[in-house]
Amino acid sequence: MTRLPLIAALSILLAGPALAQDQSFALMLGNRQLGTLSFDGSGANTHLLSRLDNTPLSVADGTFEATSRASGNTVEYLGQNRGSKNRDIMITRQGAAVGAVSVSPADEMTELSDVAKVPAGTLTTAEVFGVLANGKTCPNPLTMYDGRRVVQLATTAMDTSGDTVTCQMSYRVTAGKGHLSPFNFKSLAMTAIYTTGALSQVTVSAGGFDVNLVRQ
Repeated sequence: MTRLPLIAALSILLAGPALAQDQSFALMLGNRQLGTLSFDGSGANTHLLSRLDNTPLSVADGTFEATSRASGNTVEYLGQNRGSKNRDIMITRQGAAVGAVSVSPADEMTELSDVAKVPAGTLTTAEVFGVLANGKTCPNPLTMYDGRRVVQLATTAMDTSGDTVTCQMSYRVTAGKGHLSPFNFKSLAMTAIYTTGALSQVTVSAGGFDVNLVRQ
């Protein structure tokens, strides 16, 4: 049962020309569909909704919704967890610099909830997923900030076979709290697969099992 919160966390992790229409994915653990993820938008104007409604004994059921909106040089982000744990995170970025962060409840804050410690050039969770979902091939390095930690995502290897591109990727928490206390996972393996120029699957591996995000 200790793995179930990790399933929920991994579903949230899943940072060329954009696909404008709504995109839908199934969240899978083996042959079991745990829920769905929907996404729309591009650049700094993005919306993501992850819904877990079929975890064993409903222990990890809940939603994560992330919205990023740009107005001129300002980007505003809102991330909301609802389920066994409720959390709201608001981030305001001016240009490349994060100018304000709000985390509620306050005991969910980390040392990286202090804007003075956030490096310049980060993207929100919704923006990073947009880069993956709207891309046609392996992404360039990305730096993500979610209000509690800074994460580096990078392609470590690329394989092309016919119309399929497979990207081996690393996910490293470089500052702030790891995922899932007391485990504090700071390094995850990711694989992104692009078929005929569109993201078809993302696999995140941790704790000896894989969570798959499969395009519907």
